[in-house]
Amino acid sequence: MMLKLRWLGVLVTGTFCILAIGVHQLPVNRTSLPLFVNTSTSLPLGFYRTTKKRTLEHGDILRTCLPDTLTQLAIQRGYLRRGVCPGGSTRIGKPVIALQGDTVTVLEDKIRVAGYGAFDAPVYAFDRRGRRLPNAIGVHILSPGECFLLSTHSKLSYDSRYYGPVPCGAPPYYTLTSYEFGAP
Repeated sequence: MMLKLRWLGVLVTGTFCILAIGVHQLPVNRTSLPLFVNTSTSLPLGFYRTTKKRTLEHGDILRTCLPDTLTQLAIQRGYLRRGVCPGGSTRIGKPVIALQGDTVTVLEDKIRVAGYGAFDAPVYAFDRRGRRLPNAIGVHILSPGECFLLSTHSKLSYDSRYYGPVPCGAPPYYTLTSYEFGAP
């Protein structure tokens, strides 16, 4: 009986991993699947519902590609896996903390968004392997079409505190919501 349970666990885990890898490899211009499996540390591990939206709001989790100029360093250092985005990486899923017209101040230990509050977000000078990291310390006023992405789950996430505001893309935007089985 114990051996059967162990094999069942291996089968379920293997299926989960294959699904996660498959979802990450879908082409960007293809309609996104309604269910996304997150395996990165930027968000809690688990299943997420993918939703198309015409407009982005503060707090939305945006699923998008980073600009080509940012993906090379991220792939080289292992921050992102190779994938189908134009720069050769996988899509990211990160919370949007600021949008067009917002003023974001990046300090060494906090990120402040005028009118929306502050986030505890240390800006590290070096990554876990001792390699120097770029940073976006300073004041940023977001232009039309830009957003500031910040993982509120992981203080070690490679996000806008290191590369600054990024293009949000064009509507429809693909956003993620934590999925609870049995919920409508």
